Amino acid sequence: MKLQFIKQDDLDIIKSNLEVWAPRFQSDSSEWLEQEFDGHLFHDTKYREMPDFQLDMSSEKVFQTDALNAQRLYDKLSFLSDSDAADERLWAGLCMGHFWKYTQYRWEIQKKCTADAIKQHFMFAYGARRSVMRNALARLWWIGRFTYDPDRADKYELTKFMCEHNDHIMHILERNTSNNPMIIRAFIDGILSARKEGLNVNTDAVGELSRYLNLLGGIYILDCLPPERITEKILAKAREIV
Repeated sequence: MKLQFIKQDDLDIIKSNLEVWAPRFQSDSSEWLEQEFDGHLFHDTKYREMPDFQLDMSSEKVFQTDALNAQRLYDKLSFLSDSDAADERLWAGLCMGHFWKYTQYRWEIQKKCTADAIKQHFMFAYGARRSVMRNALARLWWIGRFTYDPDRADKYELTKFMCEHNDHIMHILERNTSNNPMIIRAFIDGILSARKEGLNVNTDAVGELSRYLNLLGGIYILDCLPPERITEKILAKAREIV
C-alpha cells in the first residue's frame, strides 16, 4: 500500500459540501468521491510503498478494537514524525482511501452519518490537539505515540489501559497538560500502581487525577521532573481520593 494524502484545497471543498455529500459516506467505497475530483483526489506522499495491513473490525462493541488497532497502526507507521502525524491531509487521505471501511466501522457511520461526524472522524474538525484524538486513524497513532514503552515487558501495556474506556482518552490525551510521552506514561504508571494496591481507580477518578496533573503543571516544570516523581505524586493522590 501507499501512504496517500489529500490536498488542503480539496479537503476544503469536501467540507463545504458535507451537508449534501454526508449520506454518500455510507457507500461501500470512496469511488464516488474520487469521481467528484475526476480521479485526482489522492496523491502519493514522500514515503515509499509499504506492506499492506488491515485493522480489526471484528467486535460488535467497536471501542474494544482500539487497543489492538493502536498497536497495529503504530507498529506500521511509527516512522512518521510528530509533524507528519499532526497533518490533516495525511489522515484524511487514509480515512477516505485505504481505511474507508474501518472509519465507517469504528464510528458507526451507517447510524451516525451527519456532516459533523464525517468531519470529525474522516478529517479534522477542531484545533490540532482535539482533532487528532477524534480522527479515526490519527487517534490510534497518537495513542501509540504517547503510550508505547519499549522498556516494558509488554510494550503496549499502557496502550491497553488507555483504550479501556473512551473517557481515558478524553481525560488524559485531550488535555493540554503535556505533549511529552514521558509525562503521560509516568501518569498512567501511577494509576496502574494504585490498581496494584487494590484501589478502584474508575473513569471518574482518572478524570480527577488528570485535573491534578494539570495543577502540578502549574507548580512544576513537568518536563524537568523525573518520571518516578510524577508516578509517586499520582499514586499518592489516588490513595487520597479513592
